Amino acid sequence: MRFLFINSMSRTGTSLLYQLLFGHPEIYFAPYRIQFVCSRPFGFPLLDDTSSKEEFLKTLMSKTTIASSNGRWPNIETQTLAEVFPDKMSLNNLVIGNSAVESAVRTIHNILGIKMPQDKKYYCLHDDHSYMLGGEIFIHFEGRVLNTIRNPMDMIASKKNMLTMYVYGKENPQNFTLKKEVIQDELIRAYFSWWVASYEYSKGRLLPVFYPLLKSQKIRKQTMEKVGQFLGLEFHNVWLEEKNILDKEKYYNELLANGSSLSTVEYLSSGKLSQDSFGATSYFSLNNEEIELLERLIEYRFIERYKEFEVFWREFDLFYQECFIGEERSKKIFEKWVDMYKNNKFKALFNEYSSMNYGKVNANMAFKK
Repeated sequence: MRFLFINSMSRTGTSLLYQLLFGHPEIYFAPYRIQFVCSRPFGFPLLDDTSSKEEFLKTLMSKTTIASSNGRWPNIETQTLAEVFPDKMSLNNLVIGNSAVESAVRTIHNILGIKMPQDKKYYCLHDDHSYMLGGEIFIHFEGRVLNTIRNPMDMIASKKNMLTMYVYGKENPQNFTLKKEVIQDELIRAYFSWWVASYEYSKGRLLPVFYPLLKSQKIRKQTMEKVGQFLGLEFHNVWLEEKNILDKEKYYNELLANGSSLSTVEYLSSGKLSQDSFGATSYFSLNNEEIELLERLIEYRFIERYKEFEVFWREFDLFYQECFIGEERSKKIFEKWVDMYKNNKFKALFNEYSSMNYGKVNANMAFKK
């Protein structure tokens, strides 16, 4: 079984890449999501420490999610297979493959009652933040890895949109201000995603895709041709269109229903903020105070340089050799993470990385009062 892994950090345009790839006749897109790192145990089933078939099946059922039949952004709801199919927890439903991942895939198909694809070149799997497993783990499986990266300011704006929805509901994000430490912590995480992508790209383990090259209508075809070349696939016109019609009678990965950062802020502001009003930027949910802080913290010259198609893939493999973080606390944390990554301390690294994340549980702590 040949896999296509998308292992990017969240807020990097992964859903756009997924939606563009979707529909290619030689790629099968898993109608579910195995949470490789976003739920415990860390790394399963890419890393399999289960001690029995019963434990394997139970773990798989609790770590695999499907979108609800009426799920559509911004009201996407997911459920685990254990919640949807509590009557299918017996070993009769377990199908053994040539690896733990293949066993997981075949078992899920059996539970969902979906035939395994027979005529596809790739089987696509995705989970946010799975780049934190390191690059070596993916080379043990036949296939390819794609990794999206994005301007850290855009990423923080996207995170702010999500936090605004959690705390304030449908309100204009510009009316609220993220705390300085929240911006600093999210910036470290964003920079680290760049470092990992560059480091693994320099070793030939993945192809990074810079969001502006993917979003631009002018060079989208050129960008997707580059992706196709990496995958050994012929370019297909479906790669130019990000809108997909979902069959809600079937299962699907929630990435197909995700809205963009732009549509999120338009939704939150009831149309008062729109892409037409702010041009090509994706960070217009940030207010002046947040932008001024980020402009002091972010080194922009590499971001602007990488917007040039040829420059990005020619030079990005050298990015990891430089450090663009100047603030002392952030620099210490960043350098510690780099050392942990190089020494394969991925689980401990992910725990530290996750402790600096702001999401639904701690959203109330993210904003100034």
